[in-house]
Amino acid sequence: MDRVPKIMHVVISMVVGGAERLVYDMVRYPEFADNPPIVCCMDSLGDLGQKLQAEGYKVYCKGRKQGFDFEMIAWLRAIIKVEQVEVVHAHQYSPLVYATPAAFLAGRKKVVYTEHGRFYPDRKSWKRTLINPLLALGVDHLVSISAATAEAMATYDNFPRKRIQVIHNGINCTAMNPDFDIVAKKRDLALDDKSHIIGTAARLNSIKNIPMMLRGFKLVLQFHPDCCLVIAGQGEEEEQLKIMAFDLGIAEKVKFIGLRFDLPEIYQMFDVFLLTSFSEGISVTLLESMASRVPSVVTDVGGNGEVTQDGITGYLVTCDNDDHLAQRINELLHNPALAKKMGAAAQKRVNETFSVVNMMNNYMQMYR
Repeated sequence: MDRVPKIMHVVISMVVGGAERLVYDMVRYPEFADNPPIVCCMDSLGDLGQKLQAEGYKVYCKGRKQGFDFEMIAWLRAIIKVEQVEVVHAHQYSPLVYATPAAFLAGRKKVVYTEHGRFYPDRKSWKRTLINPLLALGVDHLVSISAATAEAMATYDNFPRKRIQVIHNGINCTAMNPDFDIVAKKRDLALDDKSHIIGTAARLNSIKNIPMMLRGFKLVLQFHPDCCLVIAGQGEEEEQLKIMAFDLGIAEKVKFIGLRFDLPEIYQMFDVFLLTSFSEGISVTLLESMASRVPSVVTDVGGNGEVTQDGITGYLVTCDNDDHLAQRINELLHNPALAKKMGAAAQKRVNETFSVVNMMNNYMQMYR
């Protein structure tokens, strides 16, 4: 069918994160203008859920009970029936567990499941090993955002590897590189206009391994004492990371700027973008920084190597190797011409391979 079916996205919440930002963009994709998708948040609404509601989209929220919440299945089934949903798109594993039986009970609606990332360290579960082959029978399309994540889904979750399709995350490249007063922005953030600025945008939790970034940055300061590290994002480790920066003696050089909705402007201030995760799918912030012509230094884990072309668009470094991280950052700061060349190559790669148009064309085929 050529018409756009009614889609329901099922998520844990719409707090700001990579998967949630993708769902936000998918709901607002122009092709759905005449038949907008709806979103069901199992736990909490989150900032992005509130934004969608303010923009006129339907976002439901229940508040999941502890243990297995059987009422969640009935709640999702009722929404499917009322909203006349034709395709249920579950994002991450917990939503899949509830959305699949709800879709079946609502009249065997089509189900798409996207796995956006992995826990660290990854491990097998006997429950998932037994249940997932059966659960997969109720899913029409199994999707992974990277080849590395697909292998983990097969190895650790016992999903049938031959059925898993890789659809890389995509971003709205036209929303990047806006015009703005960069000098005023730096002044607002108390940044020296003449300093080198390296930075990241990430959820501040353990899997993002921000301590490696802080340790590596301390080494960078030995060669670039004017350098500043900007960390955008929020999370449960924020206070602990601020204490660590103080203990390392670099607190005055580290700026924690919190949750931001002006990241397209923030990226343009960076000389180098950093991502030091223990595990990663396809990082949205990495794609956005690349589209902003910023070279990156990222850990060689998960899907990072599928995005970053080592020595061309940025550098891949060994996880928890502080010296390796600092060395690569220093190379880019020492050589502005090389950094500019890599930034241009990074933007070209994202425009050609990781655009929201490419991503949505693949999903639209599934939906239809």
